[in-house]
Amino acid sequence: MTKIACGAGLGLLGLIVSACGDPCGAAEDRLVPLTELPCNMTSAEGVWESHPFPPISDAQCYWLEFRGCSEYQVEHPLGRAPIQVLGYTSFDQNGSFSTPASGNSFVVQDVSDSSVTIRNGQNQLFYLRLTLD
Repeated sequence: MTKIACGAGLGLLGLIVSACGDPCGAAEDRLVPLTELPCNMTSAEGVWESHPFPPISDAQCYWLEFRGCSEYQVEHPLGRAPIQVLGYTSFDQNGSFSTPASGNSFVVQDVSDSSVTIRNGQNQLFYLRLTLD
């Protein structure tokens, strides 16, 4: 009887785990070229911004969709590796109620003179604004 109960318990556990599915089902690893960031700008001080802060009046300037469990290689025009990489995340594409990104929702994987690779380790969709200095 114990073997039957144990076998049934393991079978039920397998059914529960498979019913949950892949928590990162919408993951997307990709290159984000500058052409996808039409509102990017570099200040006179040499700080590059991927998107403006709100209010955003032009839909082409909405923040970058940053899917959960994904890695994005974002191109930048600095011509040098940035010394500071800062991200802001929001649940709204227009950047409303944004906060500095932290923890595993914004992990800097690599920096170079032409791109920055970041990872969203959360299973949560955010919208991202990136600042490089």
